Amino acid sequence: MDKKGIVLDTVEMISQLMGELESHAFESEGFSEITLRQMLYLETIDFLGTPTFSELAEHLRVTLPSVSGIIKRLILLGYVQKQQSADDGRVYFLSLTEKGLRFNDLHDEVHKILAQRIIQNLSEGEISELAELLSKIT
Repeated sequence: MDKKGIVLDTVEMISQLMGELESHAFESEGFSEITLRQMLYLETIDFLGTPTFSELAEHLRVTLPSVSGIIKRLILLGYVQKQQSADDGRVYFLSLTEKGLRFNDLHDEVHKILAQRIIQNLSEGEISELAELLSKIT
């Protein structure tokens, strides 16, 4: 198999493992309705703190209508809330609800589970080599 095929297979294997870990965790906790794009929005809102719609759109490099549609759905699902600015009634700040925070905590836990699998199955040298190799592509 050529280099491109090996890399594609490896990326697919990691993606599949991560998907399986996330699916199992999210379904067992009642979060199965969240899409990958919505997950990205939740992570970004958490990272930014209390962004406005415009700040979120700018950070994600998407249009305001795209943000509005996804945020509307996340509000309906109970993951996000919006609060009108006291200074400018046209501006709304976004934040995660308790449910949104629980989802993000679970998502972080899934990442830790994957990290633990790596630690359990690779030697210290292999972990260092993996980290060095991955740093070349980020």
